[in-house]
Amino acid sequence: MIIQQNPSGTVAIRQQDHAELAAFLLEHWSDHNFPMNPRRDDIILATREHDSGWQEFDAAPPIDPETHLPVDFLAVDGEAAQEIWRGSSSKYLEINPFAALLITHHAYAINEASHRRDASWKPFFTEMAQLRAELRTLLSMTQNEVESSYSFLRMADWFSLAVCMSHEFGMEKPDRYGGYLSRRESDSYLFRPFPFDDRELRYELPVYPMREKGYKSTTEVRAELKKPVKQQIVLNQLERFAK
Repeated sequence: MIIQQNPSGTVAIRQQDHAELAAFLLEHWSDHNFPMNPRRDDIILATREHDSGWQEFDAAPPIDPETHLPVDFLAVDGEAAQEIWRGSSSKYLEINPFAALLITHHAYAINEASHRRDASWKPFFTEMAQLRAELRTLLSMTQNEVESSYSFLRMADWFSLAVCMSHEFGMEKPDRYGGYLSRRESDSYLFRPFPFDDRELRYELPVYPMREKGYKSTTEVRAELKKPVKQQIVLNQLERFAK
């Protein structure tokens, strides 16, 4: 669960809804000849499913004893997080090894950046690296080829996660990632260069308003997770004269 603070209060966003937004971005991604990429559909599938291991956790999230809100995904303890990532990685092993490879690589890469010095994560990294190598061999792919396909997932994941985590993303100053500049104006996220196949792309992100005083139990919060509000997101071009 992603917990976002904004001027009107606190909202929770399910990891799967964040992943759906990331997949939507790639469905409309036109840069780097992506529409002609022979693995396009599988890359989009991997993007949509890269956080699928979080579904059960997000359906009944534990309550943080300090905030009385659902535990934010960044605060989940290491052992539980590793099991969640294993679930994401294993789902497509039999039915789509390529998607499983990208998800496994993501599980390794995204956590290695923040936990590489934590000894309790070492067995997880070893396991993911071995599985990644096995899948890469099965598919006769080089690591550079994996990285090339993964770059699309990572870009979409970065933007979607940034939007979901912070209401202020791109508001005070444009953010840069992967050669793209992104700025927020009201409900619009403006890009330069513009990587999508159409202007004024619109998406409705389900968010779950949280009670100001929080919750006493998972049972209480589960009732709130049946009542999403749609947050509108508009994708448009950032003009060259914009500051």
